[in-house]
Amino acid sequence: MNLDRISEIALNTMSHRKSHLQRETGFVYYHCQRVAKIALSLRKELFPDEGTMDDIMYVASIFHDVTKGIEPHQETGSVLVKSLLKDKCSPEQLEFISDIIALHNIRNHEELPYYIKLVQDADMLDHFGTMDIWMKFFHSAHEEENVWDTIRFWESEEFDNYLKKSRGLLNYDRSKQIFDTKLKFELQFQERFKAECNGEVDLN
Repeated sequence: MNLDRISEIALNTMSHRKSHLQRETGFVYYHCQRVAKIALSLRKELFPDEGTMDDIMYVASIFHDVTKGIEPHQETGSVLVKSLLKDKCSPEQLEFISDIIALHNIRNHEELPYYIKLVQDADMLDHFGTMDIWMKFFHSAHEEENVWDTIRFWESEEFDNYLKKSRGLLNYDRSKQIFDTKLKFELQFQERFKAECNGEVDLN
């Protein structure tokens, strides 16, 4: 596979696309790029002797949300990628790539191979930490919410349940450790944000 050419197709297909109103133009492209890096990093750490699927994982990751907003996007994406890359991958490679995309958000299936689980975890992990804060602020701006609306959401049972559910969907203990690190930053940021909104930060 010519990864440079395939990456160019991903750029041309997604970087100017708006997947839905609460996301900025190109969000899905940059999200997919980050997911690919996280997935390969996890593979090297958790399965250091398994490298044969790296190119497949990379390509599946950078296209996993190619039809985000056209739901169910895992199904529409798994079909579209075969058309986009039909001249760039072998039929066997395309089947692997399509399967990963089709299953990237179908979690808690123990029988799935490691390379699908890694992409699943990478996809989940990218939505937390700084990206979760950014997505909430962008959503709030689009909905014309104020800072207190955002704070109330962070303090809500809905947000707490979202965090617990998301962590529970991760496949590997290492992924949960990374999630916890990201969440720690988020919670620290939220406390600082609330303090500054209340004018309670010591500036000395």
